[in-house]
Amino acid sequence: MNNNFRQIEYTVTKDDGIITAGDIMRQRLFLSSREVSRCKCFDDGVMLDGAPIRIFKRLGPGQTLTVRIYEDIENGSEIVPSDIPVDIVYEDEDLILLNKPGDMVVHPSYAHFSDSLSNALAGLYKRRGEEHVMRVIGRLDRETSGLIIFAKNRHSAALLSKQGQNMSKRKEYLALCSGIFDNPEGTVDAPIERIPGQRMIREVREDGKRAITHYKVIKAFKNCSLVRLRLDTGRTHQIRVHMAYLGHPLLGDNFYGKEISENYGLTRAALHAAYLEFDQPITGEKLVFEAPLPKDMEEAMKMMR
Repeated sequence: MNNNFRQIEYTVTKDDGIITAGDIMRQRLFLSSREVSRCKCFDDGVMLDGAPIRIFKRLGPGQTLTVRIYEDIENGSEIVPSDIPVDIVYEDEDLILLNKPGDMVVHPSYAHFSDSLSNALAGLYKRRGEEHVMRVIGRLDRETSGLIIFAKNRHSAALLSKQGQNMSKRKEYLALCSGIFDNPEGTVDAPIERIPGQRMIREVREDGKRAITHYKVIKAFKNCSLVRLRLDTGRTHQIRVHMAYLGHPLLGDNFYGKEISENYGLTRAALHAAYLEFDQPITGEKLVFEAPLPKDMEEAMKMMR
């Protein structure tokens, strides 16, 4: 018996009038047609007063519909749990927000079978006796530290993914860039494409995909700058490529900043996802979070002073 489900209740209002269970599920709870159909497969997937009902059942003001959205644990990928600690910024029954260390991949791979962030989170869930399919919202490169969301159930993942289409505009980064900017604030609107013959490395190219980065220098040091950045698009390595394009590659960037003579001890691109805002997928509450600079970037800044 699958006991892993997210239960959601909706009480019909006077403004709703007379409304069917199916319309509540689609129009008020924002369940997809596929998810509505899946709920119907379970005896207790759609209920009124604890009793199963059909989705065409009509409800009136004051009546409460209960919907259970069952997880499909058996179809989730097998991720090896690890004892790597995780930095939890926020958690509720629908999601967990983590502060990812730099130089850690998010997903397991052949080269990172048991040391990814997903492995660490799987270990936390195992120690708690919880089961969740690993559903990451958005992405962070291996070298980038900072805020990243994991959904805990099917429904929250679907709703957060819809928000994710505009998530890049609601996330801000901090970067340590080489050199002093002539313009302390500006926008880079330059297309990015993969370099032919290269699997990972990108460049600004006229035939690339449009990429827009807004930047503002927060603090200038002798030969480096702390910069706050916001994206209108989400291209691979966008910040790293655009800053290098301006002549200010990120410290520690082995792809786009090889010419930097002094990286102040940084061994990965100095980029941190510092700020994130989004709506709680079920309640709609606006959530805003900030993650402080990681130790390696703080230590580098101390050396610059």
